[in-house]
Amino acid sequence: MPSFDPIGWLSRIVPEDKVQITIRAGAVALYLFMVWKRIREYPQYLLKPLWAVETLLFLVLAVAFFTRTDPIDRSKGVREVLVPLIGSVLPFGLFFSPPSAAIAKHRTLAICIFWGMTFSTLLTVWGMWTLRRSFSITVEARSLVTGGPYRFLRHPVYLGEILATGMLAIWRPSIANLILFVVFTGIQCSRAKWEEAKLEKNFPEYKAYAGKTWWIP
Repeated sequence: MPSFDPIGWLSRIVPEDKVQITIRAGAVALYLFMVWKRIREYPQYLLKPLWAVETLLFLVLAVAFFTRTDPIDRSKGVREVLVPLIGSVLPFGLFFSPPSAAIAKHRTLAICIFWGMTFSTLLTVWGMWTLRRSFSITVEARSLVTGGPYRFLRHPVYLGEILATGMLAIWRPSIANLILFVVFTGIQCSRAKWEEAKLEKNFPEYKAYAGKTWWIP
């Protein structure tokens, strides 16, 4: 059975570098639209620092896709392409469940949850900004990044996303959201494992780096 390889299929028609440019341009347009949308939603946010970091997240994503280099080992197959893309949109599904009326009645508890989401998202933003030119949603290798939060954590972006999504699931509790959170966490942990295998394959020094940094066992 041929590997699931959308970029490879498209490159039979259009040169692969043009495909990469098109992906980058589409992603930049999408994330700039999300920045514009967040700006319009500013009055709806109870905690403005949360609005700021969520808006900054989409801005950093736009910068990352605008500046990133082509991969030295690009993604192929369902688990390297399709699974990460599914994982990237799963958190948006949590918004279909309404906020908890019980939590909403206790302003202090709600504010604590929002601050938890703020700091978790800030960790994600820090990780993404550190990656920038090496950032990818699918499982790819560009360059080895060991600065910023990567001095201590191998996957600060995933950890921040898992924590923020967990806080959102608490704010909008439902059986569906519990399932979404568990599936999302499983996908992020799997992505981390697949990425580590690819990085170790392309960067021999990665194994030594991984031995000095923390991630979920």
